[in-house]
Amino acid sequence: MEEPTKNARLMTKEEDETDVPKDMAKGGSKDGLEEVAQATESRLRQAKEFESPLSQAMNVALSTDDYDPINGILEVTPGSHIMANLTDNAEILDGVLPMPSLRPIHQQFSSMGPGAFSATPGMELERVETISHSLVGAPPSREFAATREDHDDDEELACHPYPKNHAVQPEDSPINNDDEVSPASMDRGLAVANPVEEALPHHLLPQAQNVDAEQETARTRVQRTKQIKTYLLLAAILLIAIIMILVAVLVPENNQDLEEPTLSGVESPKTEPPTTSPTILSIAWDGLPMSTLNALKDPSSPQARAYDWLLNDPNGTAYPQWRIQQRFALAVFYFSTGGEDWILQEDWLSYDVDECSWYVRKLVGGEEDFFLFEGNTEVTAELQYLDSVCDDDGQYLHLVFTENNMEGTLPPEISLLSNSLVNLEVGSNENLYGVIPSEIGLLTNLLRFYADRSLHSGQIPTEIGKLSLLQELELGHNPLTGSIPSEIGNMGALSFLSLVYCVGLSGAFPTEIYRLTNMVTLRAQALKGLTGGDLLPEIGQMTKLKEFLTAYVPFNGSIPTEIGMLSNLSKLNLYECHITGSLPTELFLLTNMVRLDLDVNEMTGTLPTDFGLLSNLSMFVMHGNSFTGTLPASIFESWGQLTFLTMNHNNLEGPLPTELGLLTSMEKMWLNHNRFSGSIPSELGLLSKVTDLRLGDTNLTGSIPEALSDLDGLELLTVSNTSLTGSIPGSLCDRLWDMIYTCNTYYGLYTFCYDVEKVNFTCSSTNLCGCDACEMCNTTG
Repeated sequence: MEEPTKNARLMTKEEDETDVPKDMAKGGSKDGLEEVAQATESRLRQAKEFESPLSQAMNVALSTDDYDPINGILEVTPGSHIMANLTDNAEILDGVLPMPSLRPIHQQFSSMGPGAFSATPGMELERVETISHSLVGAPPSREFAATREDHDDDEELACHPYPKNHAVQPEDSPINNDDEVSPASMDRGLAVANPVEEALPHHLLPQAQNVDAEQETARTRVQRTKQIKTYLLLAAILLIAIIMILVAVLVPENNQDLEEPTLSGVESPKTEPPTTSPTILSIAWDGLPMSTLNALKDPSSPQARAYDWLLNDPNGTAYPQWRIQQRFALAVFYFSTGGEDWILQEDWLSYDVDECSWYVRKLVGGEEDFFLFEGNTEVTAELQYLDSVCDDDGQYLHLVFTENNMEGTLPPEISLLSNSLVNLEVGSNENLYGVIPSEIGLLTNLLRFYADRSLHSGQIPTEIGKLSLLQELELGHNPLTGSIPSEIGNMGALSFLSLVYCVGLSGAFPTEIYRLTNMVTLRAQALKGLTGGDLLPEIGQMTKLKEFLTAYVPFNGSIPTEIGMLSNLSKLNLYECHITGSLPTELFLLTNMVRLDLDVNEMTGTLPTDFGLLSNLSMFVMHGNSFTGTLPASIFESWGQLTFLTMNHNNLEGPLPTELGLLTSMEKMWLNHNRFSGSIPSELGLLSKVTDLRLGDTNLTGSIPEALSDLDGLELLTVSNTSLTGSIPGSLCDRLWDMIYTCNTYYGLYTFCYDVEKVNFTCSSTNLCGCDACEMCNTTG
């Protein structure tokens, strides 16, 4: 039979606080509590004996929604469960079954007053004067009510004593304490009670804690997070254990392979190691790079040959560690670059000669200044003679082997000289090939690195940016590929950088170069593989700059006004750099300018008279643009040092100023392919040093001045496609050269030509005439 749940109601909190006497609320005496417990047991036995059909039906109905406990009536409808269980003598009035044995619950309470009550099915409420137990834990289950009759004789429930004010938590409940709870209590699913030894004040009784749902959720989340972290920690420990096992299995094999060269990997069958070799091995082996250890497995490698030479050094045990490594590095350098075929190799690898006395070129410096348009070179730096290649302690400072017929590759073992080496020059060795080793970045004391005019390929190693003390870097004329590393911007001491004719370089011109405020010379001509770049205002920070040569770099913009801050600038080459816009007036503040190359760009505007401020100009190249207007006569008054002037292929117009005759240092003057008009000024006959004068493809008129006959050095004169008339001065015919060239291609970029044949001047019967190959001028023409 199901447990009735609606035959009594509990008093509300408000009723309990206002109507219950304080002594009752705080608990009674021990005897009174026992009486209540006995009375409760008696009511349960009475309910068991009350087995009439009506009682059974009522008990069933009391657990349904048909019973109204407030008014004490039960609704009865045909076919309902209560209807099926009624006897014939039950009276049903208008579908309502009166409950004669029970008064409405609210009437019972009103007549009894406040207090504690107990009830049994079919019985009215009774007041409980004393409470014998304080219940702890969950209320009795329905299964307990249904099976209570089978446990009348069970022993008393075991009680678990709690300290005062102890808040009971589910995990602390006595029901989970095997040492304190009786089996009978667990079998019944009963709540465990604490015996009340004596009447206790209400505030000292155990108090239940309210459960905050949010706090409970947070606590659960924290526990779950701890579990996840624990699982992850266990997984990490397992992974580390697996790795350690793999390392323990694999490393011994690798170590065995690496240790092999120390004893036999590079042994020559013809050479037995001396008795002192273990000492040399232990000293020289420390710090060798892995690439060296791998190379030692090949007896024919430069590293193995150098190592064999080291083993046979009779003085090996007398050297400190740094010197053994130095001699090993020099020996590798020798074998790796074909030392047997060097032009000069005096005393190299001699055991009897100190390595500081082995041949090294002691004449250094003298870099070439290559100006693209002309194709000529000149030495711009003074040569320096070295007294010794080592410092006072015998450590190598200089390795200079320019033009020494080196063949092979630059070995990574050069890094073993990192403690001392300041100068490494291996340029102009056309058979020196291979990549520049990344170990170059370990030479942190290096001041100069020259590897130009060779066959170095591959990318410029980014490690080169670690050379913070490097002052000069020359890599020009090499088939290098890839981009220019931005790490170059970290080389704060760099004052000279040359990448000229590294045609395989690609990508953008690194703007980090503008951070090099110590830069004096920057040469990046003929980098036709570059795809972009910016001539940024930051160039104004490079105030020490004297040369900025960047032909073919596609800057795609105008010349920034900040260029006027480069007061030391003497050479500016922006050949074919896609420069647009007009000339900034700040450019004419650069009074130290000697060479200005702006040709083959997209510049516009006129030539301002401020050009005359550049009084030190010796070369001005501006052909292949869209300049307009006339030539300011005043600028030539201060250009007395000018030797090379090209203004061809523009849109200049007007007469040629007579002041051109003031350019007495002039050697080549190109004014062709413009719109000049008027006659040729006779003052051009004052250009006694001129060898090349081009006036063709213009609108010039009149005749050729007889004064040009005084130009003894004149070799080329072009006046074709003009409106000139008359005869050519006879004295010119024997010295003029025609535009017939034989050309050679240099690195696939620039064509250098030279005159090969002296021919007669070409004439026309309706225009100019004279010279042996021309028709006689007719009197009417």
